[in-house]
Amino acid sequence: MMGTRLLLFLCLTGHVFAKEPPDVECLVMHLEYIHCSWNKSRTPEVNYTFYSWFHDKTPRECPSYFSENSINIGCKQPYLQTGDRFSDFNTKLVHGNDSYEKKHELKERVKFNPPYKVTVQFGLDSNLWLNWTQISHCVESQVRYRINSKAWMTYPVRAGIQNYCINLPSSALYELQVRSKLENHCGGSQNSFWSDWSEPVFWGSKNNSTDTPHMNSSMSVWTPVLYGLGAFILILLVMMLLHHERIRIILIPVVPKPSLPPNVEDWFQFPKGLKESFKDNERPCPVREYCHVPESDSESSDCSTCSGTTDQTDCSVSIPVNESDLPTSCSSSTSTVSPEEEKQDSV
Repeated sequence: MMGTRLLLFLCLTGHVFAKEPPDVECLVMHLEYIHCSWNKSRTPEVNYTFYSWFHDKTPRECPSYFSENSINIGCKQPYLQTGDRFSDFNTKLVHGNDSYEKKHELKERVKFNPPYKVTVQFGLDSNLWLNWTQISHCVESQVRYRINSKAWMTYPVRAGIQNYCINLPSSALYELQVRSKLENHCGGSQNSFWSDWSEPVFWGSKNNSTDTPHMNSSMSVWTPVLYGLGAFILILLVMMLLHHERIRIILIPVVPKPSLPPNVEDWFQFPKGLKESFKDNERPCPVREYCHVPESDSESSDCSTCSGTTDQTDCSVSIPVNESDLPTSCSSSTSTVSPEEEKQDSV
């Protein structure tokens, strides 16, 4: 009796397991096709026929199955129109009289292939540039790299940009990768699916070894060429400026030693004629002033004016003086000069 009940229980349990609906999951792969699978929890025991359709369109059977041990576990079908992913996507698994339907929202369920044409090069600005290509510019990316096989460092890249710059890299081995996902403004979200990482690219050398693959030797080749070109341009520029007298070379004479008394005349190198003109070969001329009192003012007190006539005994030069420039102040003494004496003094 117990054996019959146990057998009945096992049959019922097995029947329940067989009737458990498979879980179907779908992704829009690289905006090219839709990939659906129903083996996430376990491999199904029977081959199901897969049907799918968008919104109110006619269901279509899967054109290409994925199988495992001769059991269908997935389907690949074309993604005909880009806007279809914003509509409801329906799937249906059929086996005999059993069928299982499910509705999917594919707007955020987009997964891109890894970026391709990934290259790394040392630019003329002395920075390391990583470049790649993706099928759409409506994606955001992540770049990760590590130096000498140490820990990975990950950095975000804004949507629409397909390059990344590492400023002034050191002389070490750089390993770089990039991945992408749908940008938020194009229907993506924080839970959008990242693509797989691209194949790694390398730059530099580890411990200066020459057997490292994918080494970029552009820096060692172009550096001396750039240095030589810069020196040639600088020399050519200096020669042009000298030719057009934009630059003059002025030689400053040597300053005399402070221990010896400097001879200024020899230092400045005066011309011979100018040097002799500085020599004083003339005798000095004495100058005297006379006080002249007119007859009309002989009786006035405090009256004494001075004439500006100069007496030069050994010279023939006289300096006239205007009467308006004579002083008008008078002293307390009075003096009279006769006309005869005036004439003698003026001679």
